[in-house]
Amino acid sequence: MFKSQRIASLLTVMAVLLPAFAQANRAGTKVETIFVTPQQGRFVPAERATTDPATGLPTRIVHKESGIILVLIPAGEFQMGSPADEADRHGNERQHRRIISKPFYLGETEVTVEQFRRFARATRYQTDAERGVEEGGHNKGAFAALPDGDREWTPSASWLNPFPNLKEYCVSDNHPVVHVSWNDARRFVEHFGLRLPTEAQWEYAARAGSRTPFFWGDSESGGKGYGNVQDEGGRKRFTRWNTSFPFDDGVVMLSAVGKYRPNAWKIHDMVGNVSEWCQDAFAKEYPGDGTDERAIEGDGKAPRVIRGSSWLDGPDFSRSAKRIGFLPQGRRDFVGFRVATTIESVK
Repeated sequence: MFKSQRIASLLTVMAVLLPAFAQANRAGTKVETIFVTPQQGRFVPAERATTDPATGLPTRIVHKESGIILVLIPAGEFQMGSPADEADRHGNERQHRRIISKPFYLGETEVTVEQFRRFARATRYQTDAERGVEEGGHNKGAFAALPDGDREWTPSASWLNPFPNLKEYCVSDNHPVVHVSWNDARRFVEHFGLRLPTEAQWEYAARAGSRTPFFWGDSESGGKGYGNVQDEGGRKRFTRWNTSFPFDDGVVMLSAVGKYRPNAWKIHDMVGNVSEWCQDAFAKEYPGDGTDERAIEGDGKAPRVIRGSSWLDGPDFSRSAKRIGFLPQGRRDFVGFRVATTIESVK
């Protein structure tokens, strides 16, 4: 898709707590950590998990009911947004100091088709696309890819049938779920006792300590192997595409989650595959107080933040600071989500 068309499309649509993990021995300096057992709680240590020395918690956990693996993200601070001289920078990316005062867990990958199916079967939930929630004068369905790489509203498009106009393309259980709105993602996390990451948490985890435009560095070519993005292979498949990364990532459209190299904090697909919903309502200006960790909730109808690039995005949308707003009922074949959950502070 032409870059101007991509931006125009996005502008058109803009408009519980984890069970106790730890108890502190207040009589001394030693901290006794208690992690829930398979019989007691919803989370268990994941395969290859180690113990984080700062918190005494597992570095990887599994949410038993959904099968989602989450990775422990350390507390800290970072420069959110982009410097004034960053290429392709937008005015709503004001760079500022932001505090993440508590560690948290973030999905190692995006939520998959199989994981979303567990939720849909357990609750008999129908997504906004399936129920026909109104979006831009349309009802049932969603915007879906056409053979030339453009997209149009397609009534049969949903998470169960993400590419109805491309009959040769099939999605497996291990692909990220798409055509889910912010409303759908919120219902998913509420059912499983999880939550969506805040916008600040998302960028903090995506950067993983980096301060460059991309988490791997400054150069576009350095992104090879890190994500499923708009690439040279995609340009050959979709004639409407005219911008891309200068390499072939091996996949034209969606890929299985976790296929590419993770960032420094072992999180996969923070660039590429699908763009991801955050909890926040989209605000043109960041909060003035960098210590305020609350998500911006808005009025329930305001556009919600989407972060991260997707399989059809080039370098501009793959920058760590890039942010866009999407109406909460919006659904696309390049939008999905990942989950987060809190921990209790160990004092």
